[in-house]
Amino acid sequence: MTSDVAPPELDLPDGWRLVSEELTTPFDVRVVRIEANTRIYEDVALRDRLDDVTGTETTWRFVFASRLHISPATSPSTALTRLVEDRATAKFVDVLKARGFSAVERADTHRIDVDHRAVEATRYRARVRVDGSERPVEAYFAAWPDGTEFLLGGGAYPLTVPEPETFDPERARSELFEMLRSIE
Repeated sequence: MTSDVAPPELDLPDGWRLVSEELTTPFDVRVVRIEANTRIYEDVALRDRLDDVTGTETTWRFVFASRLHISPATSPSTALTRLVEDRATAKFVDVLKARGFSAVERADTHRIDVDHRAVEATRYRARVRVDGSERPVEAYFAAWPDGTEFLLGGGAYPLTVPEPETFDPERARSELFEMLRSIE
């Protein structure tokens, strides 16, 4: 598939690696076509460290960024923004499940500052099965208009790990928000 949708860019901490890039057409009717370029990154340093401890390959922490291009180009109306947010939010829950998270539940929403404007980020709670037990996970998703395009971002991180001294969930949340803020 060829597409003119530029890949989204974001600032990543050390130890993160691109694990997937996908061009899709999530919506196509006669009058409107939406194309997406999505990149998924994983904290491979954390995954490798915890894989050694648990003996289980599991997605512990990831972030994604998407750029949606709408044809014909149009300024984002309230209705269009709501449509994009609703469909993308449902897709994010599917992404969490596909990456091995279970019991995904919407918790609440927070406002984060993205390029000097408040953007609503939805928080989810989920679980990840590791070494015969389940561990709690927190995930966030946000979508916002950017000119005639939309930017989407989200990610997840564990709230507990087998070696707690190697991981700080508060720092993970802060890093996730910084990555979301940097999407362009």
